[in-house]
Amino acid sequence: MSEEVRFFTQGSRWVRADFHLHTRSDKKFKDACTEQDFVPRYITALKHADVRVGVITNHNKFDRDEFRSLRKAAIKEDIYLLPGVELSIKDGRNGIHTLVIFHENWVDNCDNKDYINSFLGVTFAGQTGYDNNCSRSNHDLLETIRELDKFERDYLLIFAHVEESSGLWEALDGGRITDLGKNELFRSRTAAFQKVRTRDLREKVKNWLDAWYPSEVEGSDPNVLDEVGRGEPSFIKIGAFTFEAVQFALKPEAERLSDKAIQRQAHSWVRSIRFEGGILDGKRVDFSDEMNCLIGIRGSGKSAVLECLRFALDLQLPESIEELDLKYKQELVRFAAERSWSRWKTHKGSVTKSAVS
Repeated sequence: MSEEVRFFTQGSRWVRADFHLHTRSDKKFKDACTEQDFVPRYITALKHADVRVGVITNHNKFDRDEFRSLRKAAIKEDIYLLPGVELSIKDGRNGIHTLVIFHENWVDNCDNKDYINSFLGVTFAGQTGYDNNCSRSNHDLLETIRELDKFERDYLLIFAHVEESSGLWEALDGGRITDLGKNELFRSRTAAFQKVRTRDLREKVKNWLDAWYPSEVEGSDPNVLDEVGRGEPSFIKIGAFTFEAVQFALKPEAERLSDKAIQRQAHSWVRSIRFEGGILDGKRVDFSDEMNCLIGIRGSGKSAVLECLRFALDLQLPESIEELDLKYKQELVRFAAERSWSRWKTHKGSVTKSAVS
């Protein structure tokens, strides 16, 4: 069983996400230890902070080799890393620091091309030494989105530390932000604002943007290893380690984003049921502690699983059930689990029961 499948055996989970991470490849990041052991030390720092989803967003720079090494080590610890860049966009009073989160196919593709650095080569064309937080790209915000779209690969934007001098809210005036809020190109690619702190300013921006407002997320923005995972947390609910899962979780209407850790249900719940023998021999069904839905064509075994589960838990049928239905359910258990046994587990322990013989 793969690491990802194991982690999501019981369905979607709430995990901590850090959308603003820097590494040794960033000029602002200070690390006195050797380069050889940086990857394991970095993954350990993420584990200690309980970060399960992270985005590597170095200033105007993407190191594909470093990212792949980090990602390979991270997935072994059930940590999912996405490629990104903290892009200094030539716009507004002080430039706008924007976190560009890329789909994996910008890095992993049949052409074996690094399309992230291809994009950086375009937006910083003619510049040297631009991989720092002071440089600014050749394009304004909307031009940047158009240049990214030319690569025909998915990505999303998170505006970093929006209230600071290089943040979107401080760099642009209200009229410009209002205009951006009306622009479908801007709205379709903007997933979140990062590091929102002032309630009054938030309400002012919501006014400027009218009926549209993206999610709010957090990121530690570390300059040393000890700062990885610092500050306010963000939690997202996902069922897979994929770009699409993270993208969906950030949609405000999805209700899969929180600033507080959400624990699993405290009540007892069935974790799984496994069959040995019968028509369901070798089958295992894992359950979530929330809602479960069995989907399949007629005769695929949906009712068989439910009736065997009812039998195993010794749940009585209602007295009002019709004789025909009673016979059907009893025979269904016998047919599906004859000379078999089912094992199920709850979060309080495990029980074994012999099925009908």
